[in-house]
Amino acid sequence: MAEHNSTTAFDTPLFREIHKNSWLTKVPTENTKKKKEKVWVVFCVHDDNEAYLETYFDSKMAATHKPDWYVSLQHTSHVSPTICPQEQEYEFVITLYNEVVRLAAPTSEQMLDWVESLRAKLQELRILSPKENIYSKMPENKAANLLPTRDPTSPLPPPPAVPPVMLPGVEPFELSLHRSGSNEEQQSSVFNFEDLHSTLTSRSSYDRLFVERPGPSTRSFSSPSHLQPPPQPSSYRTLREQQVLQLQKEMKHPSGVRLQLRRKDCISSIALVDIFNGVWICGWKQKEHPMLYNALHIGDQLLFVENIPVKNSTEANKILRHSCCGLYVNVVVKRVPHGKVFIIHRDTEGQALGIVQEGNTAVIRSVQVDSLAARHGLSGRTQTCDGLSFTNWVLTEINGRPLNLFFKENQVRDRLNSVGRDISILVQPMDLIKQMKKQMKNLRNYKDYILQ
Repeated sequence: MAEHNSTTAFDTPLFREIHKNSWLTKVPTENTKKKKEKVWVVFCVHDDNEAYLETYFDSKMAATHKPDWYVSLQHTSHVSPTICPQEQEYEFVITLYNEVVRLAAPTSEQMLDWVESLRAKLQELRILSPKENIYSKMPENKAANLLPTRDPTSPLPPPPAVPPVMLPGVEPFELSLHRSGSNEEQQSSVFNFEDLHSTLTSRSSYDRLFVERPGPSTRSFSSPSHLQPPPQPSSYRTLREQQVLQLQKEMKHPSGVRLQLRRKDCISSIALVDIFNGVWICGWKQKEHPMLYNALHIGDQLLFVENIPVKNSTEANKILRHSCCGLYVNVVVKRVPHGKVFIIHRDTEGQALGIVQEGNTAVIRSVQVDSLAARHGLSGRTQTCDGLSFTNWVLTEINGRPLNLFFKENQVRDRLNSVGRDISILVQPMDLIKQMKKQMKNLRNYKDYILQ
């Protein structure tokens, strides 16, 4: 087994997050006479900060985490797709500081998916630098003629998508990865710099937008390709704090959040259930569609698909399957309307939070009085969704990562005891989660939609 550029122990990560895997052809770079090998390639991140590319001759061996070959991506300079395929193979190249990794996909679409996934995550981890040297024409001085911007009660719109001028031999600017779309109610052709900050914090395709990214993220919340406004006091917050503040902002918006998702990620891949007179998201096919992890949360309520209000899950799936909306689907969700998100600051490493679990599950049996969690605002009980009684909280995310709704061994305990002084938690009422689990079991192959 080969190891390159590793800065931490490869075999002992606290957790390993797989972002993409598939069969690819490994193309030799030095010995051109060596045969090409078809291998199972895994792109994963250890402990939220170490990116690796691993290969296996047998895909089943990937679960053992003992690759036949691996390389650290911590010093990646470029990820480039091919322009002209050779022998029906679509090659892409990962350029490291001391070597080049060449891989070939069987289709152009699969090649671009790999390039997009690698670039997005490596830019989020601040390994790849964003392409910020793209300039536009200075705005004209027509402040007096500016018309009012959008209705503040409408769903958060994506910002305008302006493709850069492409030159021969220059890598394409990957707009498809960003959650930046168009402001539908903008009535003036003059760019308003006063709206730049609010524009940068809206959502469209997949990546959340933040002004600063002090360190690696547990959820893909960063966008690599936008001009940044002058530093604000919030820039000095930790990334975990910025994630929580962004989620809180989305949860408070009265009309929901507008998302632009790839159509192929929406067909028969999202678990939708009908409860409490609404359509709710309770999971998705994580392995086949990893990009949904950056756009959705368990407990989101689906309101519109392509501007059509959805009445039930059957109708929503039908619109997704038959809508003629091209590569992308526009949806509006009410972001975790019954949930609450907290960031808890420990005074010392390993300090107890004061959260008492119900056995090994994610159900919070009680919150100890004057404990760390209690001082940060977590109550012991909450109102049911109908508002008629009280129930327990259930943990659905820890540090931005969704939990298994059907509970998995010591997953909750281990995440609560994770390394670091800051920890974020998302909690939702037990009656909502109970109904989600019940309805989810009625779905065909429901286990495929369970998140880990």
